[in-house]
Amino acid sequence: MNKKLKWTMLLGVPLVIVGLALLPDTTELGNDSTRHTPSGTLVGFADKSNTYAWLGVPFAQPPVGNLRWSAPLPAKPWQGVLEALESGPMCPQILLFELFGQRKVMGEEDCLNLDIWSPRIPPSELHDANLPVMEWIHGGANTMGMSSAIRYHDLAGRGDVIVVALQYRLGLLGWLSHPALRQTASQLNDKTSNFATLDMILALEWVQENIPAFGGNPNNVTIFGQSAGDFQVYSLLGSPLAEGLFHKAIVQSGNTQTIPQSWAENYLDDAEPGFAYSAKEWINSVLIDQGRASNRLEAKAIQESMAPDELVNYLQSLEPKALFAAAQPRGALGYFVLANIRDGIALPKQSLLEVFSDAQNFNSVPVIIGNNRDEYKIWLWNDEGFTDFRLGILPKVVQPENLNHISGYFSDQWQAIGVTEPAQVLAESLPGNVYAYRFDWAHQKTVMGFDMAQAFGAAHGIEVTFLFGTDGVDTLPLFAMAEDKPARQSLEHAMQDYWAEFAHTGNPGKGKSNQLPQWQSWGDKQTQKLVLDGQPKGIRMIDHSVSVRDLKQRLKQDDKINSQEKRCELYTQLFWYGLTMEFYDEQEYQQWGCEDYPKENFQGRI
Repeated sequence: MNKKLKWTMLLGVPLVIVGLALLPDTTELGNDSTRHTPSGTLVGFADKSNTYAWLGVPFAQPPVGNLRWSAPLPAKPWQGVLEALESGPMCPQILLFELFGQRKVMGEEDCLNLDIWSPRIPPSELHDANLPVMEWIHGGANTMGMSSAIRYHDLAGRGDVIVVALQYRLGLLGWLSHPALRQTASQLNDKTSNFATLDMILALEWVQENIPAFGGNPNNVTIFGQSAGDFQVYSLLGSPLAEGLFHKAIVQSGNTQTIPQSWAENYLDDAEPGFAYSAKEWINSVLIDQGRASNRLEAKAIQESMAPDELVNYLQSLEPKALFAAAQPRGALGYFVLANIRDGIALPKQSLLEVFSDAQNFNSVPVIIGNNRDEYKIWLWNDEGFTDFRLGILPKVVQPENLNHISGYFSDQWQAIGVTEPAQVLAESLPGNVYAYRFDWAHQKTVMGFDMAQAFGAAHGIEVTFLFGTDGVDTLPLFAMAEDKPARQSLEHAMQDYWAEFAHTGNPGKGKSNQLPQWQSWGDKQTQKLVLDGQPKGIRMIDHSVSVRDLKQRLKQDDKINSQEKRCELYTQLFWYGLTMEFYDEQEYQQWGCEDYPKENFQGRI
């Protein structure tokens, strides 16, 4: 393992990006935690913050065999009493680091289950409790992660809400677009390209039917998530199949991008070309890896010769390890997958920004949208141009100005595409019901001479450790530890306060305590945004936005960029590879003088 990866693991970066923490063993059944649901009777355990928890509750039948790449089926009711004391297995994914020179696959396909936390409501009061429900969708680049990464007791207990954390099929098992799948499907929903989206929708349907047994209100459900989880929140806002299943949404570091079906499906040399890791190109790689073809042309001929049912049966017969091995690697983020595909079934054929422009065309509910000020530093801090490793192992940022300059572009890109552009569109469709934030906390410790506030700042994912509390992540990442613990806890409580009030009422206001600064909505004229930060600046409203147009203008005029090639590379990374393809303009790229630098010559940052 190289020194950069060692430090990445030591600092706990994967815990925040993906959420690979482990819950402690819990075996004691909780008094009064028995719940009688339409799915069956279950018993949980007493947890901190005066809560009960139920773990590993199945909501779907195992998506295995001929159910792989099919719409999920509701779980069959269980017999007897389910002791819901342990989280279910994670969905199949590639281990973050190599073992003995190989990337290991972990998890099981029988993974569609829920973890539930609730305030300790006496059985006699369940019927009238009517608590809001918050359904969490974990992140992990659409290829990694699990619901059991976090303990949700702090938010549930302090916020007086029920938190439901769901799991969904990941990567190639969750998103795949191929004509053979559509031609062999018997039901319309089986023809989707977005099986993971249907998993989330089925989990929401499970909540509608079962959450009253926990004291929850099925008519007051908030969906929320972070990173890839919030890509899915945006997708659920746009999905016609999710209508009526939720009533509010919170987007933490999300993105509205969806993928045209042709990009996700076609060969590279088709008249309408697909991506290098499209479904058909991936199957070519599978056939080569499995020894059925010696090169791409031969694999393509074999694939085209196979009948639809023959091809589907063949792919369903392979283990996840074989499927993932043929995917295009993506470093610490597993492998490339084209998720959130415009199939016209689970997701509209139009872009989500187009869909959001008319309140009649999407699930128009109040939304909170936000991101972290220094999103991209978590991927850039250990680049050789920014950081030196003293004695070969101890990191030190040696080019802080350059780090801030380059990371500023990528962090502002996330703000532009994830907050400003969708907030502007949504505010016109949902006037008074869009709330924006920016998470600015950057008061980390200095460890062994390594200034983590300088290296990471308010990095991607760090706000999750505030939302669920220091105790919510069993091993608080080193780069999220504060010099001033009471000040950190104060911001934790404030964030939980706002999120809970939004879940209760649809307006974060002054938080559930009614003691915080008033959170004002984003408007057509005023781009009001709440800044979440510790002292001395603290929590405050600002009028601030960064649009894609602003970012492009800044890049075009930046005299710190000393070569045309570098300017073109940044344009490509920001607006083509940077999860922003709908903002890439080939004509504009040429007009910038980039005709000698084809975008294919550059690589994305992550």
